[in-house]
Amino acid sequence: MTTPTQLKPFLQTALEKTDFSGLGKRYQGKVRDVYGQPGKRILIATDRQSAFDINWCTIPLKGQVLSQLSGWWFQQIEDIMPTHVLDYPDPNVTVGKELKIIMVEIVVRAYLTGSTKTSA
Repeated sequence: MTTPTQLKPFLQTALEKTDFSGLGKRYQGKVRDVYGQPGKRILIATDRQSAFDINWCTIPLKGQVLSQLSGWWFQQIEDIMPTHVLDYPDPNVTVGKELKIIMVEIVVRAYLTGSTKTSA
């Protein structure tokens, strides 16, 4: 478990945005900054916290957690299918192949019916 003492140095260094003009054209998404280069994309997961299309604040190390969690899942599936991942040069960064996107969105929602112990 991470302690408050271990987290304290990171409170002042949350990554809100990037500005690496040498990496190519920058696109800012909700929580990732993406740079385009010929044949590849550089995805930098920032510490921005977004909800309802609004960036509310930053959470230190959030970008690293997002990037490393995605990396773990890509490693789990690399035996059964290829991925876009070329490299992870930094805990916040994924370098991937530029691919043609097939626009598909799936939303899965679940809810409880009836009563629970926390119901009034």
